Amino acid sequence: MDIVRWFIKYRVEMINAIALFAIVSVTGCFSQKKNASALPGNSASATTSRWSGTHSVDVQDPVYGMTAFTINVPTGWKFAGRLLRPGGCHPAPTLDTSLSYISESPDGFTAYGRLPGTSWSWTSNGSNLTGSKCPSNIKINSAAGLLLNIGVPNLHPHAVSVAIAPISQQNQDNVKSENLRLQAQSGGYGRHYADMARVIVSYQVKGVDLEESIATMIFCNESQVMAMPTGLGGRPTPGYLKRNCYSTGTYIVRAPKGHIEEAMKYSPPPPQINAAWNNRVINNMRSNFQAFQTANDAQFKANQQYFAEQNQQLLQKGADFQDTMRDSTNRALSNDRNNQGAIDNAAHQTALYSLDQQTFLNPATGERIEASNQFNNQWLSSDGSTLIQTQDNSFDPNGSVYPVSQSWTQLVPTF
Repeated sequence: MDIVRWFIKYRVEMINAIALFAIVSVTGCFSQKKNASALPGNSASATTSRWSGTHSVDVQDPVYGMTAFTINVPTGWKFAGRLLRPGGCHPAPTLDTSLSYISESPDGFTAYGRLPGTSWSWTSNGSNLTGSKCPSNIKINSAAGLLLNIGVPNLHPHAVSVAIAPISQQNQDNVKSENLRLQAQSGGYGRHYADMARVIVSYQVKGVDLEESIATMIFCNESQVMAMPTGLGGRPTPGYLKRNCYSTGTYIVRAPKGHIEEAMKYSPPPPQINAAWNNRVINNMRSNFQAFQTANDAQFKANQQYFAEQNQQLLQKGADFQDTMRDSTNRALSNDRNNQGAIDNAAHQTALYSLDQQTFLNPATGERIEASNQFNNQWLSSDGSTLIQTQDNSFDPNGSVYPVSQSWTQLVPTF
């Protein structure tokens, strides 16, 4: 759901709920407990709804079937409240910020209410952090920006005037304290900050001039995403800035014109969270986180095993490829050597043939000797100094030529 429509949706839900409770007695619907809190009689004009006491109203969590909050409602006023659990693209950051309620005087001119928290994100490069179903890239980075750009235009599109109002010194101190805490927790990584703002909206209802104080507090964290040398498609990915923000709720006080500060001063105590419900929420969150962490660890180990196997297969494929390349190279080199040898031998034989020469092999020593190819028989003396060449196939010089000093070996022709 778009964050702009978010404000309209939950404002309408509260208005519809008020219309329903206007018909049904509040006393008959909720347990009540008197409270001594009251507006002094001399502090309210004739146009300000008086209240002399409060009763407590329990807001149930339908999922857990137990009270989530207890709210002090001025006696006789209309009330509507529920735990909305808004989801979609801009959910409340935590379940306790999902509370939505409104207490309205019988004449409808004075009211106290709250809308649930919301969340949003932004990136400097326009990339989407929340998925394709949530295309919004909201650049709002301050509480005033949230109110002026989204809250007020959608809650009061026909406002007569809108003005930024100062926040109390106590709230200023709270924001300062939160920023110091966030800065310490961040460890210097990124920028983490809190911000609060309040606006006064003027408008008319049934001819009566009304004012409404609308306030919110937001928390944001900004961080720089480093550039990657290789991204999708092997291309480098530039770095970019990302920001995640959320509000803890939008708080509303309405009163006749000129009485807004008075109404704020004497507003009922803030809603009280049910400790048992809060503990159950925390325990469930912890259990869910542990289950998520366990599943995440298992998935991480499975991924490690998978990638280790993939890496081993890649290494083996690389080794096989290297072996194949080595064998192929050796065969190619051997073929080249053989081809070159054949070429060299052919050239050598051609040269010998042109000179009427031939290569002969001495079988006794393996020596190669070049001699005339015009004789069928070649005999080499044992000292290698004398070569007898003859066409007589029956001639053997052993015992007849230098029988004392030499023996003879017949050479074998090579081709």
